[in-house]
Amino acid sequence: MAPLATIDDVEQRLGDVTLGHSDQARVAALLDDASELVRLEAGTDWAPPAVVPGSVKAVVLRMVDRAYRNPEGFSAESDGDYSYQRTQVQAGVYLTDAERAIIRRALGRTGLWTQPLTRNDDYENTVWFEDQFGAELFPLDVYRNY
Repeated sequence: MAPLATIDDVEQRLGDVTLGHSDQARVAALLDDASELVRLEAGTDWAPPAVVPGSVKAVVLRMVDRAYRNPEGFSAESDGDYSYQRTQVQAGVYLTDAERAIIRRALGRTGLWTQPLTRNDDYENTVWFEDQFGAELFPLDVYRNY
């Protein structure tokens, strides 16, 4: 199945860099991996002629950018007095919780829904009345719910 973004999209995100043949092959593999993970998370394949939402395409490109720029998954670096550290870094292509939320929103799955309390069945709600003399109960009023 075709990836959800193209090599040209990745080159534009990298700053209009033209990738060499070996880098293009690597980016193509990363695009395939990222697209499959997104399809798995979304539960849809966006097969043509379906249009891939822009936010989903952005998630795929962000995943590829992470894996391309940091293939070993380094989380810290230092040089003399300079040091830099990132948290929750993994090697390879992966989805963050924020990216999962973006995919859900693109599909209209916000996590909220309406739960029906009845099955839309007709029913009668009768109010029974008891008099002060101990007679049998008798219906005071009948309410129908349709």
